[in-house]
Amino acid sequence: MDTVGRNKKVIEEYIRNQIQDDIIADQLSMEEFVDPFTGEEIKRKPRKK
Repeated sequence: MDTVGRNKKVIEEYIRNQIQDDIIADQLSMEEFVDPFTGEEIKRKPRKK
């Protein structure tokens, strides 16, 4: 039984899924500087210490 081709497909699928997960995580962590609904600039509030 040859597992070389099968392992290669599993690895390719894993990498593809990781890339998709990375793209989704990046989109969730992006800070918006312009309100997508109004087009107005978002003023940053100072963080409380």
